[in-house]
Amino acid sequence: MEKFAKSRGFTLVELLAGVAIIAILIAVAYPSYLNYVKRARIHAAYQALLDNAQSLERHYANHANFKKNSTTWMDLAITQTQHFCIRFQGNPRGTTSDSIYSIKAVAWDKEQEPRVLWLNQNGTAQLCQSSSSTCEEQDFFKNPARADKNCQPYPS
Repeated sequence: MEKFAKSRGFTLVELLAGVAIIAILIAVAYPSYLNYVKRARIHAAYQALLDNAQSLERHYANHANFKKNSTTWMDLAITQTQHFCIRFQGNPRGTTSDSIYSIKAVAWDKEQEPRVLWLNQNGTAQLCQSSSSTCEEQDFFKNPARADKNCQPYPS
């Protein structure tokens, strides 16, 4: 007969060591995950800008400009993603040519994502680290020349 059955399981020290290892892995992986999420959101906005650019080029081929009339931009095919609003940059009345445009994606929540992304008629895209543009602006983003700061080509 056995006097005592041998107990099976983890000791407190083994359990704490396992929890500590998991906590370290999470502490290392979480910032990488957040960076990945931000890159994915910017890429989704970039894809929406490219889709809009294709629509704009089709409109230009049929009408020889990017406007509905002299005071209004044409309607964009995609006006928002889950995290960004998308509008033309600048007043259509102020454009010096009917063959230029710039469209911009601005985050709905500027606290979480201060960066903006814009694309022009040449296919040039820029990712700017900050901007005074907000999604509350109606019809188009104002102050295009001085709104965006610290811009770099995208994708880089």
